[in-house]
Amino acid sequence: MPIRPATPDDAIAITAIYNDAIENTTAVLWHEPKPATQWQDRLADLSDKYPVLVAQEPTGQIMGFAGLFTYDSKCGYDDVAEWSVYIAPTCRGRGVGRALAEALINTAREKARSGDGLHSIVSRVTAGNTASAHLHDRLGFRVVGTFKRLGHKFGQRHDVIAYQLIL
Repeated sequence: MPIRPATPDDAIAITAIYNDAIENTTAVLWHEPKPATQWQDRLADLSDKYPVLVAQEPTGQIMGFAGLFTYDSKCGYDDVAEWSVYIAPTCRGRGVGRALAEALINTAREKARSGDGLHSIVSRVTAGNTASAHLHDRLGFRVVGTFKRLGHKFGQRHDVIAYQLIL
C-alpha cells in the first residue's frame, strides 16, 4: 500500500476518519466532530519535524493516517512528539495501522540519527483500546504509567495509559 506525506487536499478524508473515531470510539476523547478546516490548517503548516502520513488505496481512497504532533510547547519538550494513528473503519485489521506507524517511526528515527530530530514519541491510549495497545507493544513502546479515570466519554470515566518510545 502506498504511504506518502499528507497534503491539505487530504483534509476531508482525514477529517472523516478522525470524526468516525470521535463519534464511535473512546480512542479519542473529543465529544464533538471536528471541521475539515482544522485539518486543512494543520496540514498546510506541516514541518519536517512533525510529519503526517497517509496510506492510500490504488483507487486513491485514504485508508488511514498517522502523524507526529507537538507534545508540549515548553522548550524543554521540543524534542518530544505525541503521535496518533487512525484507520478508516473499512480498512481496520488489514495492517494499515502498523504500516503507517512503522513508516512514521522510521522517519522520526532517521531524523534522530542526524541529530536534528526527536528524542521520544509519547502516546496516550484509552484503557480497553486493545488494538492500539497491541500496536504500541509490537512497535517497542513501553507503558510508563496509567492515569486513573482521567478522561470521560459516553457517560463513563476512562483510565488513560501513557506510552513512550525512546528513539
